[in-house]
Parts: sequence; C-alpha cells; structure tokens
Amino acid sequence: MKTYAIQTHGCQMNYSDSERVSAVLEQCGFSRAEEGQCADLQIVNTCSVRQKSEDKAYGFMVQKKRDCPKTLIAVTGCMVRQTGDSSNSKDALLRSDPIDLVFRIEDVARLPKLLESHFPDHDFASFEQGFGSGSIENYFHVNPKVENKVQVSVPIMQGCDKFCTYCIVPYTRGRESSRPMDEIFTECEKHVGSGAKEITLLGQNVNSYTDGGEKCFAKLLLKIDELHAKGLSRLRFTSAHPQDFTDDVIDALAGMKTACPYIHLPVQHGSNRVLRAMNRNYTVEQYEAIIARIRKEMPTCTLSTDIIVGFPGETEEEFQVLCDFAKRIKFDFSYTAIFSPRRNTPASRMEKEFIDGEEKKRRFHAFDDIVKKASWEKREKSIGTTLQVLVEKAEELPTGKYQNTGRSREFFEVYFPSGRDFTGTEVDVEIVSRQGYILYGKVVEQ
Repeated sequence: MKTYAIQTHGCQMNYSDSERVSAVLEQCGFSRAEEGQCADLQIVNTCSVRQKSEDKAYGFMVQKKRDCPKTLIAVTGCMVRQTGDSSNSKDALLRSDPIDLVFRIEDVARLPKLLESHFPDHDFASFEQGFGSGSIENYFHVNPKVENKVQVSVPIMQGCDKFCTYCIVPYTRGRESSRPMDEIFTECEKHVGSGAKEITLLGQNVNSYTDGGEKCFAKLLLKIDELHAKGLSRLRFTSAHPQDFTDDVIDALAGMKTACPYIHLPVQHGSNRVLRAMNRNYTVEQYEAIIARIRKEMPTCTLSTDIIVGFPGETEEEFQVLCDFAKRIKFDFSYTAIFSPRRNTPASRMEKEFIDGEEKKRRFHAFDDIVKKASWEKREKSIGTTLQVLVEKAEELPTGKYQNTGRSREFFEVYFPSGRDFTGTEVDVEIVSRQGYILYGKVVEQ
C-alpha cells in the first residue's frame, strides 16, 4: 500500500484543508506513513502570509528530498497558483528541484487523477469514489479526516474580496465563495454526533458569509447554536473583519448558549492614514465603536487582534498613535507582525517608504510590551476565580500525576495538575497563579 505524509504550515484554515487532503488520499488507497518514515508521497500545505513562511516550507522540502530522494513532493496551499506538474502546469513552483506536483486546494478532489501517472503501479481505478473535477463546491463536499474529534474546524467559505495592500490571499485563495448554510449545519451536526464539544468556523473573512446572496453570518451562528441541545458546548470563529462586524452579529453572540466570550478581530493598525494605505475600509473610530458595543453586550469578553508594525511610510508619530490606541483598547492578546513585503502585492512596490529593519524591530518590541502589560494585568484578575477549561492534552509527570493543558472559554491557556488525564473533557479549574500569558490552577472538587 502506498503511504503519504502531510506537513502543514500556516493558519487553522490550512490545517482544516489538510484534513480534507488526508481523506481523499485514504479513500483512494493511501495510508498515513509512520513518524520518521519516508513516505511515497509527501504533501506540503503552504502559507504565504509572510516570506518567512514560504522559506520555511521550501527549506523543509529541500531537506525532505535529501533524506527521501524517492518521495514524490506535492505542494498545495497558498503558494500554489496553477494545478498540475511539469507536463501541464506553468506554476513557478515547479521550477524548484524538490517539487514534483502542485495543486490548488479547491482541486483536492482531482488529486487521485493527478497522481495516476506518478504511481503507475497503484490501481486508482479500483477505488470507486466519485471525486469529480476540481471546484470549491467539490472541496467542501470532501468529508475531512478529523484527528481531534472533540475540537473540530469547519470551513464556511473560501477566498477574500478585501484586497488589503499587504496581503497575497485574494490572489492565492481567490474571491469569496460561501457554502450553503444547510450544508454547514449538516457537517457541524455530524461532528457533534461524533463527540465534538467545540467547533471553530473558518474563513478568510467569516463574517462576510453569504447564503443565497444574503449576508447572514449572524443567522448562521444562531442556527449552529441549536446544536447545544445535542452536546455542542463551544462555538468559535476566525477570522473576522471589522468592516462586516455588524450589530446583528454582536446581538447573536450575546444571546447564544455556545458562544465563547472571546473574539479575534484584526485591526492591523491604530492610525487612520496607515489603515487607508493598507486598504482597510474602516476607521479607528469605527473599530473602537465595535469594541465598545461588544464589551457592553458581552462584559466578560476577551479580545485579540492582528497588528502590523513598520508598514511602509509609518512615521514615528503614527507608531505612537498605534501605541496609544493599544493602551485604550487593552487587548488580551495581539498577533503582532513586523511588516514583510509579499511579492506582487501593492505594498511590496512601496520600496521608497520601507522602514529600516532595526527600527521595525524596535517598534515591534515597544508595542509588544504595551500589549503584555494590559493582557497580563487582566490575567492576574483571573486568580481566585474558576474557569471552565477544555483540556487539549495531558503530560504524565514523574510523580504519576498529569499536567493537563487546555483553553478556557475566554481563550486563556490554563495548566493544572491532576491524578487523571482529562483530555477531551471540560473541567472547572480554580486559577491560583500566572506566568506570562499562562494561567495555573487546580481542579475544583465536585
């Protein structure tokens, strides 16, 4: 039997995509290779958000080809533009020695057909599965091979129509395309029936979701919330866009049983001029109004964001405006990145306004200190309170006890020791201390 392995880089969407790739490969007779084994097929699911991500993926492929010269390397994800191999595709990736085959993720249903010529001794025809042609609809219909049945991710849309000047996603993922609501609900219902306690809805801009031409993300949230009666405890989503974070979404979240009091809402900057240069179609004032409404309707809600420091043309004054903005909002966490130009994006052509690398690093650390101060102070307030933790893993200690690790509904990372492994279960934990972003606690005796 032919074997495969998958190396995934990037966001939750990429990891969800890899589950669908695994499903297709196993349906056509491939089995997962053992750890450290040279697989017949190595899938590399790539990310293009930053140049570092691409470099890391390429470095992995080069090393893999050295270690396993007979392994076929197939690349998917955000680095791929055109499906095929050297015989029928002009994708620039195929000029790289380690890469044998590339496929856009929406073409995953075509993968068996693409592999036929590379594995002539594997009888693909004997596996009577109707994968069909490559399309977003076909991609959504692939039943994923879920590794973690308790916490699952469900893509509700693909692509992006926002065209931020620094971002390559609209060119790699294509324009926005949403799944029918009934289809999403059916997949969620199936996961809950298999034991899912937490579902995360995925999309490049989840809250621009449409069904039948109607923008209706709030309606989708309320529909899935009905699964609480069947065992769903937590519903999360990522990533949202401020332009589409409307009042009906906030109202829905405030009244739901499964909604977690945690929202990730990327703002990217605190200066209106920089936001315009990024083609982010909202103002700082509009963003702050959204946050004020969230905190009014959901007082315990925690908030994380994405920030880019050192965007081309960012002045020292604008950086200080960003810092003042962060001090006002008091984010619970920030995924802060130093600006990295992505080829073929408008921002990559702003060379005359690029900021010195050392200066960007200085600004990054200064901003990071501000975020840490606010977020660590908020976590300190959790000491003495009880949080509900969904345990994601447990490590056996030399004492015979287990160090359980999981997330609270507020998305705080929590560690607690116990005489048993609580993986996959929700546990009430009293918080006793904090180290950095991590909270430590003890099980509340029932």
